[in-house]
Amino acid sequence: MAEPNEAPSIVSAQGRSDGGGALLSLFSPPIVVVQTASATGYGLWMVLGTALALGLYPDGRGDVLAPLSIGLVLVGAGLVATCLRLPFAPEWHGWNPVKRMMPTSEGMIAMATFLPMLALGGLARGGNDFWATRLAGAALMLCSLATLVYTARGDSRGLPGPLASVANALPLGRTISALFAGGLWFWVCVALQVETPIAPFNPWRLALLGVALALGLVEGMRWRALRQLAEDRGKTESISGRGTASLLGWRFGVAALAVGLPCLLLIAHPSGAMQSMAAGLAALSCVVGQCLEQRLYGRAYARLVAS
Repeated sequence: MAEPNEAPSIVSAQGRSDGGGALLSLFSPPIVVVQTASATGYGLWMVLGTALALGLYPDGRGDVLAPLSIGLVLVGAGLVATCLRLPFAPEWHGWNPVKRMMPTSEGMIAMATFLPMLALGGLARGGNDFWATRLAGAALMLCSLATLVYTARGDSRGLPGPLASVANALPLGRTISALFAGGLWFWVCVALQVETPIAPFNPWRLALLGVALALGLVEGMRWRALRQLAEDRGKTESISGRGTASLLGWRFGVAALAVGLPCLLLIAHPSGAMQSMAAGLAALSCVVGQCLEQRLYGRAYARLVAS
């Protein structure tokens, strides 16, 4: 896949920038990886918090600490990059902890998510029916959702409506993609720690397939927004590169990684050791597919701008 022509601009780990290169910067490889990892971590915490709040998650201290730890690694990727002063991450949610003591309002919302996460780590003692554990789970879900929504609004601030849709900066698209990727990582945790196999028509499995369907609809809306932008500028053919078939081929391959293969593995319902392998493959495929999908949008938009 060809690399788009990057416009020079200074951006945060969430892709915030000023000037004409704002949207192109959202598609640079480091920012795409950090953004996808962070959203996946928040999605995992949302699913875990919901399961704990509803009393549907199995008991066990390790069963809670595992998804919390995986989510912490994914969510903390952007913060670590900022603290290490990496060039692609001068800020984390508009805040540089090396230069400023007090975070921005967006940074405070993101930092607030760590409080119920730490509370759950301390409350997990084997049984998850304790009222404080369920309350902390609900708080983790709400804080993660608020962070995703607020970050998406921050990314889309200053961008025209069609561009915000293309950049996956609208709260609905960001939340749905995070839920699907996080739900698959949640499946990995459950498959590795729970000996009882999940029933083929388990409500959680059906809900995850429903999220995948919603994600497909949102992705279709994003591509329609990009095409509408090209039509408004009279440059419809510019986003197709060498031809429409080439673009459709890339879109099909990326969609197969991001949604198709994970759904196929969910429907196949493997058992035993194969379930853990299938869950891990589905989660990894989804994250890689989402990263490639963002890069594909960047390639199409760069051609539109260059033309």
